[in-house]
This record gives sequence, C-alpha cells and structure tokens, in this order.
Amino acid sequence: MTGKLAGMAIAAAIAVLALVNVALYDTPVDITPVASGKGHDGGLVSVAGSLQFPEAGDFSETFQRPLFTPTRRKFVPPPVAPPPVEVAVAPVEQAPAPPPPEAPPAVAPSLLGISIHSGAAKALLRVAGSEAAAWYGSGDTVDGWKVSAIDNDQAVLERDGKLARIPLYPPWKNVPAPANAPPPPPSEPQL
Repeated sequence: MTGKLAGMAIAAAIAVLALVNVALYDTPVDITPVASGKGHDGGLVSVAGSLQFPEAGDFSETFQRPLFTPTRRKFVPPPVAPPPVEVAVAPVEQAPAPPPPEAPPAVAPSLLGISIHSGAAKALLRVAGSEAAAWYGSGDTVDGWKVSAIDNDQAVLERDGKLARIPLYPPWKNVPAPANAPPPPPSEPQL
C-alpha cells in the first residue's frame, strides 16, 4: 500500500512540474535594458526587483584587447617621442660604396612529385623555405625558375641561362651496386 501511495505521489509531482513548465513556456520574458544605476545625486539607485550596478563606462579597451584570447597582453601605452632637435653638422665626404657582393646562387625548388595525364606533365614543386607546394607545367615560372621540361623521373628548370635537373628520387637510391661488391649481410629475423 505504501508503494502505491509513493508511486502516486511521484506521479503527482511530475504532473505538477509539467504544468509549471507549460505555464513558464507561455510567459513572455522581459529583455528591456536595465536603467542606469545612478540617481540625481550620483549615488546608486535601486530599480524595483533588480540589483544595483555601477555605471558601465567605456569598453573600448576591452574590445581592443579581448579577454579570452591567447594573445592578450597587458596594456602598454605608446611611447612619447621626444621632439626633434636640430644639430648643425659639417658635411662629410662619403667614401665610395663598396661593390655589392655577388648574390648567392638561387636554390632550385624541391621536386615532390610528377603527374602525367593525357600527355600533359606537371611537377609538384616546393620553394626552399616554404611549407606549401604547388603543381607547375612546362613553361610556368616558380620563384624565378622556368620549368623547361618534365620527364618521368625528373624536372628541368632554367634560370639566368643555367639549367637545374631535379631528380624525383634521390641519386643514392638509383645507383646500382658494383658488380664485384659483396652481397649485403642477411638481416636478422624480427621477433
């Protein structure tokens, strides 16, 4: 009997909570802005049923330095530059400028892949110091290098009259073993 009474009490509580939810669902929510918290004398004023908030003020610095970003730094005002001062200087003869040093030879891009489709060949090239690579066809220019030719296993680039043959595979992988070289030692079995 007490089990039935407890079950009925729980069912009644659930029904009451469901009715409260339906009533709250149909109740409009007041989203009008809160009135300023200052009165005529500058002191805080209590709006009926609300908390007392001080004047919000200007948030421009907050918008310039968002609170939850990893790059947020302490505000440092820009330095004030001293006024320029005029100084009288006697003219000095300048020594002739040394000749500019010869520019180091340009490094050719790295060849990452070759695609030949319907007779059109393209090379996947990456410029030295870059993380990104792009596809280039014959006649295209990459970092000052002109793609002259693309074969099955190499690309030929030209710059300032110099040719650079870039193999797709490193040369040490393509070198056949000498005929009189001993066979490689047998590998140990992996356990």
